[in-house]
Amino acid sequence: MARYCDVADLTRFGIRSEALRGISNEEMLAAIDAASDEADGYLGSRYTLPLVTWESDLRLNVARLAVYTLLIVRGFNSSRSGDEMITAQREVAERWLSAISNGKVVPRVTDSSSGAAPGHVSGGVMVGSSPSRGYQSDAGDYGLPFTGRRR
Repeated sequence: MARYCDVADLTRFGIRSEALRGISNEEMLAAIDAASDEADGYLGSRYTLPLVTWESDLRLNVARLAVYTLLIVRGFNSSRSGDEMITAQREVAERWLSAISNGKVVPRVTDSSSGAAPGHVSGGVMVGSSPSRGYQSDAGDYGLPFTGRRR
């Protein structure tokens, strides 16, 4: 299982650090694991799991789910002004994940079907033009570095 966010993301994306005081690192990681599993339930309908790479949009929404899980156990008043945002953020995350599952949102992820190892960054720059403007690579191959215009 992939852990789609880390403890620092909880305060970066989810909630102020003061709200998590008294909650152990172990409890935070358990909430992140549960939120990541929940996200996999949606992602698995579109992608081959586990994901290999993902962007901050998935980190953000998993952090929202994890914060809700942590605070629901500790307790909060969902009708109080500041606390109602905790529930609202969870609902935003669920709608976003549901939109992925329904094909309405396409996050930038690399799934296991790509054959890439975790942490692998693929890609590069490919320059093409038509008609030819004299640009070339060393061997006329896109796999080699771009060298610029012929002189």
